[in-house]
Amino acid sequence: MKRTRLLGASLVLALAAACQDQPAAPAPSISAADARARASLASGVQLNRGQIALPAGARVADQMSVTLAGRAINPSDYVCPATTPVIDWYLGEVGRFASQEPAIFELLAVDLLADLIPTYDALLFETTATPQYFGYQGQYTKTLEKTEREVKGFWDIASSDIQLIGMHGTILTNAAHVAATYNALFLLPPGLADLFAATVGDAVRQSKTLNGGNHPFFSFNALSFTTSGGPIPDKIIVGDGVLEGYAALGYGDVAPAAIYAHEFGHHIQFENGYYSDPYATAGSGAERTRYTELMADAMGAYFLTHKRGGTLNRKRVEEFLQVYFQVGDCAFANSAHHGTPNQRMAAARLGFEIADEAANQGHILSSSAFHDLFVAKYPLLIAPDAH
Repeated sequence: MKRTRLLGASLVLALAAACQDQPAAPAPSISAADARARASLASGVQLNRGQIALPAGARVADQMSVTLAGRAINPSDYVCPATTPVIDWYLGEVGRFASQEPAIFELLAVDLLADLIPTYDALLFETTATPQYFGYQGQYTKTLEKTEREVKGFWDIASSDIQLIGMHGTILTNAAHVAATYNALFLLPPGLADLFAATVGDAVRQSKTLNGGNHPFFSFNALSFTTSGGPIPDKIIVGDGVLEGYAALGYGDVAPAAIYAHEFGHHIQFENGYYSDPYATAGSGAERTRYTELMADAMGAYFLTHKRGGTLNRKRVEEFLQVYFQVGDCAFANSAHHGTPNQRMAAARLGFEIADEAANQGHILSSSAFHDLFVAKYPLLIAPDAH
């Protein structure tokens, strides 16, 4: 299983550099020297993002990775935006945290890798045995639960075992959860995970900008998770931060359903073995991931506008996807490459068209029939568009 990390984590160094050019407000001190001393008590222990690996048999879709693959895709063949509204929003939120509280930012992001904890807590430990909520105030809970029921009833795969799990930055103030996650991710001397957890909790509580952990730096992601065995159930995990970002841009009405529908597309791939397709096993890591991501885009769009699916207005869905798919990227050498924004929109439009052009509007294609239509069109979806 390839090693993974959050989008937020991959931007830490860039943010730190950018914030050096911004006037720093007086930073609340968490007794940064004391906190750092506490967090470094185990002689020479240093956390490393590259150490982290998921349990054997696990597969994650959509968690951002910075593992470089061969540059088999020629960037000059494709149109890519220099920036995107949602990434601008995210960078603005995290940039304010980094510039206003540099000591806390460095402690949490660089020394203790605390931005990883909510994701891996949700992946490894959270289940529906405890009530789940979505959004900082739980404002998207009913919408996501309704979408979950509809999507599971729409597609033909076995899905009753897929759990819908929330990802919350507020978990960082729960010392027991944080310590358990540190122990799961890193081989630490006895007692050090408890020390790290106490330090993280103190820093989050003292911060004036992190709102008790309700901040996109800790939960700007959504992902799908499956294992080939073991005690961890299959999951779709939705972070509060990513919902907050799209709501801030005016898409709170459609974002929860669209995000879930896309992530469920990955579970169709898990269940039906589409990660073994030729396009999913040949070429660079970027090319392989692009294939599965574009298929999930098409599957999500098909559900969202189908008369027996989400029944959402196509124009409104397309407006949202224009922004959502800009998180799709031009990282052609990145094994988490999702396809360019134009490719992602082309995949979505294929899903729309399959739903719109069906002779029987009440008929739902099987997942395998949809897959075959997608595979037939795939070479056109990824054709160069810059010429």
